Amino acid sequence: MTKFINKFKIPTLLGLGLIFLGITSGVYLVLREQSFISRAVPDSTPKNITVTNITDDAAVISWQTNSATTSFITFGQGNPGEHSVLDDKDNSPAPDGAGLKPHFSHYVTLKNLLPKTSYQFKIISGKISSEVAKFETSTPLTNQTGFTPVIGSVQDNDSPLKNGVVYLSLPDAVIQSSEIKTGGNFLIPLSEIRKTDLSDIYQLTEGVSAKLTITSDKGEAQVIFKLRADSNTLPPIKLGQNIDLTNVIADDLDKYDLNGDGKINTADNTTVLENLGPLSPGNEASKNPQNRKTDLNQDGIVDQKDRDLMSQKLKELGVQ
Repeated sequence: MTKFINKFKIPTLLGLGLIFLGITSGVYLVLREQSFISRAVPDSTPKNITVTNITDDAAVISWQTNSATTSFITFGQGNPGEHSVLDDKDNSPAPDGAGLKPHFSHYVTLKNLLPKTSYQFKIISGKISSEVAKFETSTPLTNQTGFTPVIGSVQDNDSPLKNGVVYLSLPDAVIQSSEIKTGGNFLIPLSEIRKTDLSDIYQLTEGVSAKLTITSDKGEAQVIFKLRADSNTLPPIKLGQNIDLTNVIADDLDKYDLNGDGKINTADNTTVLENLGPLSPGNEASKNPQNRKTDLNQDGIVDQKDRDLMSQKLKELGVQ
């Protein structure tokens, strides 16, 4: 009997070992395949969904995805599937959506809306459908602000940023936004900003602090600055920067405020030019300026170097 048992002991143990090895290998291969599939499937989940630029007849919905994804919006009053609107970058798609292009930053403008009306919407991102969200339009305006638009440009290292969205935030105001256009440029109008409760136009005041947030698949940036009624052109912004332009250092004010008006602006640049002297060959500097403060580098003359210093400071402060 013992011989009979021993006869089958080794083959049985070997068989059990092979079975265990097979199960282990199978589990490994399944998990490996699942991991491969997980890595291969693009992440088209919408994130940072933001409703901006709300007026009485329009609104903008923007969001980002971790992978380049084709997306569009469906919306309606009683049913979020009543209408479909494509990304602003996909103006003329081919039939059946064949012309849609995948993007990281998504920006959809809804037009011809009704005043003081609630709308529902969903984002269709790849094969994902977002939860239903809502927004409401405002009442028509009876007047507009007189402030000039916020204008600027964004760079990715030393090249213009090609795709992204710029958001403008003000205290108690509806967020405004703009897509980044060719050359990395953006423009955000200020004439129709509403209060957050949509009851009326947002009354802009000179010197109010504003924040710009730039988002893209390449990175982000933030700029804090003060709005001006006549000029809101900002210096070039680089991804990764976090700039506060609201604090003019006292030493800078003492050095660059040449006309004593408490500001550093284009009037100070004009003061430098007035003290420069004739710009002719061999006579491109003034050794005896009427305003000695215009000799910014204190080398005894007012010349191109002083012009460059003033120009650089104006750019830093966002003054053009």
